Amino acid sequence: MKILQRIDAPANLVAGGRTAATPVPAVGEPVSIADALVVVRGRATFVAPQKLSPELAERLGRASYDVVRLVDERGLVVDVLTTTAPAAWARWRPIDEPAAALGLPVALVVSPRPAGGPADAAPWPEARPGLVVVAAGVSWYPDTPLGKTGFDYGLFDSVAAGQKLVRGDTAAFYAAPAAAGRTEPKAIATAAGGPTDPLPLIDPGRKWFPSHRGDPVVIEGSALRATRVAIDDEFRRQEVGSDHYWELYVFVETPLLDIDGRMQNTFPIVCCVRERSPGMPSGDRINEPVRIPGFAFKRYAYTFEAPVAEGDRMVNETERQSTTLVVGPRAIWTPPAADPDSRKIALIVGVGVVLARAAVFGLGLLSSTWSVNRAIKQARAELPERIDIPTDEPGPNAR
Repeated sequence: MKILQRIDAPANLVAGGRTAATPVPAVGEPVSIADALVVVRGRATFVAPQKLSPELAERLGRASYDVVRLVDERGLVVDVLTTTAPAAWARWRPIDEPAAALGLPVALVVSPRPAGGPADAAPWPEARPGLVVVAAGVSWYPDTPLGKTGFDYGLFDSVAAGQKLVRGDTAAFYAAPAAAGRTEPKAIATAAGGPTDPLPLIDPGRKWFPSHRGDPVVIEGSALRATRVAIDDEFRRQEVGSDHYWELYVFVETPLLDIDGRMQNTFPIVCCVRERSPGMPSGDRINEPVRIPGFAFKRYAYTFEAPVAEGDRMVNETERQSTTLVVGPRAIWTPPAADPDSRKIALIVGVGVVLARAAVFGLGLLSSTWSVNRAIKQARAELPERIDIPTDEPGPNAR
């Protein structure tokens, strides 16, 4: 229990131990207890909570911890004691999930045997473990496009949906672009099946995220802002494989929407990518067509100042925008390419049409252009300054 209290350390402190950790031995090889971390990789086959005595519950700040039965890829049965087994895994039921754990060996053969489950609970497996390990968590790598990149879906459990990025999001946020860098935009687009319908992503009423977090998506629209964000933490730089990432606000086309009394047919989606196409403009006053294959990370919310009529004057009120945050490898710039001769012909025809109709439609053309520019200006005004990523701090049980 003392180890369980202290093992939830910041990722940068664990990194050295992770590098030096050794795999657990194969079946038939000697197994020993030593003051060194080991790595267990294999399949999780059963999870159940182990209740704590009132005294230990008070010390740990929780009523139970999870016992995860793993079968190592070389056949050794290992029980992992942890406070953070993936929440999506069924308790008291046989499971079969690709998993891994980094932990400290504490016992051979003898392990807690959870009991007292619900009436329909399956019994804890009879086989005794060859090794018992205490770990801060158990990593989960499901057979999905994102899971196949080595992204740990267990990190999603601490991600706070429906708000800005908070401290619980940090580990998952940096692991996502690192994972995206291990695949190609084309592979993500193929897995997504083409451009993604944005409505399920932006409409919280559809409750898309609970069952689709981490899914591949393709976002197509106009980037009104592209900002280079430096990664200050050296550990995170090494993890991501870069000293920066790009943050884009991409406005996608939608049916006519009523957003807090404002009618609009575009909606912003926040995209964070490792890189952008060469030559793509950046800054906060752009309007560039982009395609971003990536992975759905979370429902993201930010605030902005919106002008509201108050009597005979306009005042700014703080409003909240809820949208989707997508993480991907690259923003693909898709400017329209036209043949030079076609451009000349189009220019001549266009000038002739404008001159012939200028007297009739001049005011309408100016009004249309003004409306488009006003819409773009308003859209930019409704963006936040920048995404802020909290730094790591020890977990709630760290000492």
